[in-house]
Amino acid sequence: MKVKSTLSPGQKGTKQLTEQYGDRLICVRYRYDSSTQMRYKTIELIIDEQKWTPDDSFSHLR
Repeated sequence: MKVKSTLSPGQKGTKQLTEQYGDRLICVRYRYDSSTQMRYKTIELIIDEQKWTPDDSFSHLR
């Protein structure tokens, strides 16, 4: 399966999903499977938020 486009919330093609999921929506992807000739629309959502304290292994992210 190949990803042909990844859209951010607010871009054309994401309006209904942005209304449905709001700030939890991270992106919308369109995937294409040439063997089955199908297009799939997938979304990435935030489903949980928690505070955490990074340890030394995350020092490169600062």
